[in-house]
Amino acid sequence: MEQPQLDKPGAGLPFLEALLVRWYVGPFQSRKADKEKNLRLFAMIGGRILKEAGSVAEGARDQRVLVPRMRGIEDSSRFWSVNETLEHLMITGEGMRGIVALLAQGKTSDYVVDIANFKPKGKYAGGDARPDFKKFVAETVALLEPLPIADAGPTHLHPWLGPFNALQWTWLLAGHGGLHLAQLQAIKKGL
Repeated sequence: MEQPQLDKPGAGLPFLEALLVRWYVGPFQSRKADKEKNLRLFAMIGGRILKEAGSVAEGARDQRVLVPRMRGIEDSSRFWSVNETLEHLMITGEGMRGIVALLAQGKTSDYVVDIANFKPKGKYAGGDARPDFKKFVAETVALLEPLPIADAGPTHLHPWLGPFNALQWTWLLAGHGGLHLAQLQAIKKGL
């Protein structure tokens, strides 16, 4: 399939969805669970992502599939392969866990999160992203488990969700994985 015409990376979500995310999901949904529940969910979703990716034949892991519009995923991210989806999850997840670690120490950063910078770069083309993804999930849980993560303290701005504290960023790790688990399932269906 040739490259479909999609919005540019970083264009964001449709207007009504963006409002819902910014004024309901961000301030309220992100505070419903504690650190332990968020990390358990992150690890569980990581396991399900590995299972879904593992059920795709080796030769098909680089095949891009245009998935239908999905809530929480911007248009430019709808035409990815299995490997690209796993790479994106690692790129974003490494950034998120770094922010969580910083905020949990009571520190802040001037770093500006730009959604366009978190797209896959093709690192796993012709290979298998699963071993690195499995390692990423385990390292993330091990890094964040001992940290004092609470629904308080300094915040770091997420461009769609607003100012998030360490607990909210931990929630986002799991929630973001869930969005892309659904995308992997749609990719598999389209192969």
